[in-house]
Amino acid sequence: MPALIVLATATAVVAALLTPFSLLVNFVPLQRLLLSMVGTTGGATPRFGVTEAGRRVGDLLEYLALRRPLPYDGFYSPIELAHMGDVQAIFQAVYLTAFVSCLLTAVLVVLLRREGGDVRRVVRAAGITVLALVAALGAASVTFGFDALFIAFHELVFSNDFWLLPEDSGLIRLFPEMYFMSYFFIALGASVIAALFLTILSRRRRTRRL
Repeated sequence: MPALIVLATATAVVAALLTPFSLLVNFVPLQRLLLSMVGTTGGATPRFGVTEAGRRVGDLLEYLALRRPLPYDGFYSPIELAHMGDVQAIFQAVYLTAFVSCLLTAVLVVLLRREGGDVRRVVRAAGITVLALVAALGAASVTFGFDALFIAFHELVFSNDFWLLPEDSGLIRLFPEMYFMSYFFIALGASVIAALFLTILSRRRRTRRL
C-alpha cells in the first residue's frame, strides 16, 4: 500500500507539471498574445505581420506535435532546422510523458481505491509537492536570473551548440528570449493552479466525510 501511494503521488506530480505545459503551448490564443507582447507581432516596430507569424507558429506546433515537416522556404537555416529536430524530440518526450503520467495516475488511483487506500493522501501530497517544486523554480529564477536558468537548461538538455543562434535568425526573431521567459512563468502559474486545485479538493472531500 505505501508503495502504491508513493507511485501514484509521483505520477500525479509529473502530470500536474507537464500537462499544463503540453496544453498551453498548443493554445493558439495564448501564442498570439505572447507574440504580440514580446514584439514579434506587436509594439511600435513588429518583426512580423500577424498572419505570417501565426502561420509559422502553426507550422512549428504541428512539426513538434505531429512531426509534420516544416515548409522548406528558406526561412530557417540548416542549423536552425537541426536544432528544431532536437527540440522536436524533447517535445515528443514531454507529450508522451504527460500522457503516460495522466494514464498511470488514473489507473493507480483506481487500484488504490480498490485496496481501501486514502486517495486524499495522494492528492494532497501531489499538490504540496508541485507547489514546492514551483516555488523552488521561481526562487531560482529570481536568485540566479532567468537567463542563467535558460542557458543551464540548454547546456543540460542539448548535446550540441545549435541553440546558440544569431540574433537575425528566423527562430530568434520569431521567439525572442522574452517569449520563453513569459511562457515559463505562465506554465508555472498553471501548475500552481493545478496544485491548489488538488490541495483544495483533498480538503473538501475530507470535510464531507467528517
